[in-house]
Amino acid sequence: MTKRRDPLSFEDDLGMMVKRLGAAAVRAVAGNPAERTIRDWTDPDTARTPPIATCFALDCAWRAAGGAGAPFFDTYRRLLDAQDAAVAGVDLALLPDMTGTVIREGAEAKVALMTAMLPGATAADFRHAVREVEESIAAYEATIPLLATPIRPP
Repeated sequence: MTKRRDPLSFEDDLGMMVKRLGAAAVRAVAGNPAERTIRDWTDPDTARTPPIATCFALDCAWRAAGGAGAPFFDTYRRLLDAQDAAVAGVDLALLPDMTGTVIREGAEAKVALMTAMLPGATAADFRHAVREVEESIAAYEATIPLLATPIRPP
């Protein structure tokens, strides 16, 4: 039976990597630990996690295989951001306004991307698309500390 993993967890990251890269490749990048070790690293009920050097190597392998971002690094950063929000006090009343911003920025990014795909798109169109995508990502990222605070690790 597959166990449910929190979306902001190293267990979820490794499970995603095993699906994309394959168990054998993950084991090879991790220095060929026992299969049980890999299973433990993906099990939310164990306290075992991969060493930092292994996480770094797996993030590099993820990118080399065409994956976006760096799953372990991204999770670590988001959990750290959530911790900052927890220390400062989270105001979930901000979430409706933030959601509106996410929707607006996402729509603007989609329009800019569509414009950049048109025949005759200019360098200015591409720069505008980059700016709109960055703003959309920033709007999404701003919601994560609010959403992640209730699920952050102890």
